[in-house]
Formats: sequence, structure tokens, C-alpha cells
Amino acid sequence: MKSFDWSRRGFVKACGAAAACAAGAERLALPPAFALEGAPKLKLIDKAGKPIKAGALERHANYLFAYPYVSTPCLLLRLNGATPRNVQQKDAKEAGYVWPGGVGKDEAVVAYSAICAHAFSYDNRKTSFLTYSKARGQLSGRAHAITCCAHASVYDPAKGAKVLAGPAKFPLAAVQFDYDAATDELTAVGLLGTVLFDQFFAAYRADLNVEFGRGGYRALVEGQTTVLPMQEFSQDVIQC
Repeated sequence: MKSFDWSRRGFVKACGAAAACAAGAERLALPPAFALEGAPKLKLIDKAGKPIKAGALERHANYLFAYPYVSTPCLLLRLNGATPRNVQQKDAKEAGYVWPGGVGKDEAVVAYSAICAHAFSYDNRKTSFLTYSKARGQLSGRAHAITCCAHASVYDPAKGAKVLAGPAKFPLAAVQFDYDAATDELTAVGLLGTVLFDQFFAAYRADLNVEFGRGGYRALVEGQTTVLPMQEFSQDVIQC
């Protein structure tokens, strides 16, 4: 189980010395860079209200849940196997941070903000634009990738959503989990990298007001968050 001091406030940046240590020891745990201060701690549950079990997630399937706001979707995946730990990243300001890797007994469970880092296209109740596929995509030309079908930005979910192709300049913000190995349950506890919520809210304010009520889209999710297969979350899942 990977654990970090989530009680620390503010942004924690991975310095050059820490990066050098990671290069010399791949499995060394490093402090992450916090993308959002005061993010809620939310248990992941299914639509029946039962806790999600990491080992029960279907491999390569797309799941969605709201975090940290009721209007901000996140993409949950269980990949084929353990992801690399301590992947070096850069945020929108070219500052370094470290993505610690996947969680679960197989270290294959990852989650990212489903708001594209390029132009804020996102997964919503009508249409899902960001989707993961283990097969080679027609638009991306890559397998095992997250693709934004709006403008062809491509991300690697096994390496902290690093940009593989397209106009995006930095990774998707990564959801961090408190994973309980005894119960195999997941609790979302924060985000790493660049969050785009203010820009997203400004771009889609009219649509979000209609869906969540005036200003309601800024409400934080409380207590727990429901995970749904993408096909149940969205009316139309774009395949590209």
C-alpha cells in the first residue's frame, strides 16, 4: 500500500534533488504535488451503495464518478497490470511533480479528471469525449490510451496521463486514492497536477447551470461518490 501525508496543506513540489533520487531508485516513494487544497475524502461506491472493490473492476473498462465537485467527472480505470511508480511530470507552469502510480493489489487502478487539458472537452451525461481503449484507436493510432475525441489529445493512463500526442501540453489531473488493502476499497483523497476547474466552469457555465442549478455546479461532493460504467453515465460514448 502506498501512503502519503494527506494532512499537509498547500502545494508540495517535487524538487530537483527528489527527482534525482527517483531516477536512481524507481521504487522510492516521493511526496506528490497537490493540485487542489482541501479536496474532500470520498468513498467510491456503486449504484447500490456498496463500496467499490478495486479487484472487482473490469480491466480496460471505462468508469466515471464525480470528484471533487458534483459537476467534474473523473475517469476510473483498471489497467492490465502494475503501473510504474514515481513518474516524473510537469504541470501547466512547467513545475515538476511526481505521479506515484496505480493502487490496488495489482497496482493497476488509476483515475484522472475527465476534463481535457487542451480545450476542456469533458465526459458528461449527454456525451463522453474522453475514453480509454486497449485497442488501437483510429484517431490516435495508439492502443492502451485515453483519447479526447474532440481534438485528438492522447494520454497514457499507465504513466500518470502523460501526453502522447495532440494539442494538449500537460497531463490530465490525477486522482489520488487511500487504498485499504484489507477491504480492497478506494477513497478519493486529492488530486495531483494541473486542475482546470475554474476554466472549465467559465467555459460551460450556461450548460452547468441548467444541469445543476444556478451555481450548483460548484458544490463539492459529500461523503461518497457513485461510480458508473461509462455507458450508464453518458447517453452517447464517442468512439474514435
